[in-house]
Amino acid sequence: MYGERELEAFVAVLDTGSVSLAAERLIRTQPTVSRQIASLERQVGASLFRRMPQGMVATYAGDRLEPMARDLVRRGRRAREVMSGIVLKERSFVAAAPEMTSVLVLAPFIAGGGPISDVVVATPVETYDRLRSGADLAVTTSPPDSRLSSIRIMNLPLYCQLPASHPLAAGDRLELEDLLAGPFLTSGTGSAAWTQIQRAAESEAWSVEMASFGADAPIIQARSAAGHGPCVVVEPPRFGLISKPLHHRGIPMQCALYASWERTHYARDDIRGVAEQLSAFAADHVLSLYDAED
Repeated sequence: MYGERELEAFVAVLDTGSVSLAAERLIRTQPTVSRQIASLERQVGASLFRRMPQGMVATYAGDRLEPMARDLVRRGRRAREVMSGIVLKERSFVAAAPEMTSVLVLAPFIAGGGPISDVVVATPVETYDRLRSGADLAVTTSPPDSRLSSIRIMNLPLYCQLPASHPLAAGDRLELEDLLAGPFLTSGTGSAAWTQIQRAAESEAWSVEMASFGADAPIIQARSAAGHGPCVVVEPPRFGLISKPLHHRGIPMQCALYASWERTHYARDDIRGVAEQLSAFAADHVLSLYDAED
């Protein structure tokens, strides 16, 4: 079995391109890092680096070892954190989530004492992949794979946000059919908001060709404020926009926020408990964000 300190040295050289810089990062001497790399190369049976003008570059063997080495180093560190938490009776977990979910839901949960030590930011599509690379819990609006354990944290209403001067600003809600009649903005294809819009439009044979997409909620909200059309989001309004619940044939449109984890996780029961805490917190907290805007 490769030693953890040897793998740490290997990853540090990969990241810095230099034995001396790797030694500084690891707070070790340069000869120590060199010996650890040499020891790892003997165990592998091949050279892991070649010296180039730009620094130390991984060989084919080094490239193949890299993802496994990073995973083992990450798991080793995580194991120490977990055991420390068990001894000190302070369990905490790493969550993965899209940026806006991190800002609006997870950060306030942590500030309130929620047992999450760190958040790995990922796109909605990539969030579940982070469960295979160190995250204990994934929180996102993308439906989870059936192989994962999960709970529904809450239902998020879809809101149409637009300047008060827009012709659709009258009334206390907006019908999807009226929105689709003109240009509108939403998150990229694959987002929860777009999935719900597309599904409802297809059921009615309505065109969605007037849609245009943005990277995330703040950008499309900014574009809406600049006069590029209403936007559909789940986040609180910004930039002076007014917010109206989006309906389809009188029924509020929603998307779900899920918390998921691996069924075989060593702390699966504790993670479920964290997810349930998050669910209780999020329902009140997210609604309060909209109440504050009223």
